[in-house]
Amino acid sequence: MQQVLERWGRWAASEEYCSLLDWPAMSVTCVRKPKAGKSGCSDEDGLAIDTCVAHMSTVRHAEDILILGQRFIGHYSLRQIAEVMKTDINVVRRSLQTSEAFLSGCLVMLGIRLDMDLEVAEQEPLACTQKPVLFL
Repeated sequence: MQQVLERWGRWAASEEYCSLLDWPAMSVTCVRKPKAGKSGCSDEDGLAIDTCVAHMSTVRHAEDILILGQRFIGHYSLRQIAEVMKTDINVVRRSLQTSEAFLSGCLVMLGIRLDMDLEVAEQEPLACTQKPVLFL
């Protein structure tokens, strides 16, 4: 999910008016330009994830939305976010984990298939998939 949100963040940073949330009003701006060669997501994927983030803004605290934006659109590190918000880094980490889980569940619940699903799919290990058996 983090790879999906990183691509969405690059898309949201490059698109000024496509977002359903007003990120500049929330003081989320891109700190540095995205690295060359790293692509964002398609407009369809970006709008789908943005819709889920808009749904999240109706049920989660504004701080969680702000942390999500600072992390993936602003490209701030967890430590930088914690310092700016004057909170513990573990609070920031938990907020991001909760947000990622919510957005993942929202995509599943809405039945949204992203164009980038095949590119960011987690590879399962093929070797050593069986657990060792202990013989007595």
